[in-house]
Amino acid sequence: MIHCLHGAVGNPLDWRAFITSLEAPAQALNLWDYLPQSLSETGAQIAKQANRGDILLGYSMGGRLALHALLADPEKWRAAIIISAHPGLISDHQSRLTHDQKWADLAEQDWPQFLEQWNQQGILDQKPPGLLQATAQDQIPVSQSFHSWSLGAQNNLRPKLAQITTPILWITGENDQKFTTIAREITPIIPSLTHLTIPNCGHRVPWEAPQKFLHSVQSFLRKLKPL
Repeated sequence: MIHCLHGAVGNPLDWRAFITSLEAPAQALNLWDYLPQSLSETGAQIAKQANRGDILLGYSMGGRLALHALLADPEKWRAAIIISAHPGLISDHQSRLTHDQKWADLAEQDWPQFLEQWNQQGILDQKPPGLLQATAQDQIPVSQSFHSWSLGAQNNLRPKLAQITTPILWITGENDQKFTTIAREITPIIPSLTHLTIPNCGHRVPWEAPQKFLHSVQSFLRKLKPL
């Protein structure tokens, strides 16, 4: 089973087209159900709920949670696909906490304005087709996530990443220079990691280049050793 973890301001239905086209069984987790747990607590719970030999697939915030689930039980997972994710800040955590507090306040106070500003960030470059995002029904948990799962609240995972021996496909978009640079930095730390850059797309790879993304994931899965 592949567990698909959506991004910040995401929705489990964001994975609907991908799961339908995938050759392997998969399910999309509703990450908002895990709040108000911390990143490490959520990762541990995801690992506990999974079966041995399952596969993780996480985008952005979901990728960070997938890393925590990998580290919570490194031997449990058959493989992982990490997309546009951050292993944690080395310094300046307080500035990020302050930054995310502003997002939390805006999400709670003015949901339409929050969504508009969120999708206007340069790294995201508007909302591509197929990305549904969270709805007003999830307004409070989305706001809470900017507290519990802020990058400023995340430990730097780099010193622990060498513990991961399971095969990892780490995907970034060619136009997403920040996260492509991060992936190149991470690659030597995890010997089992393969970094793939998808051309002509940015941060939201699964929805900006859905066919290339699907092909890349399926090619990776076909090369895995049988259980």
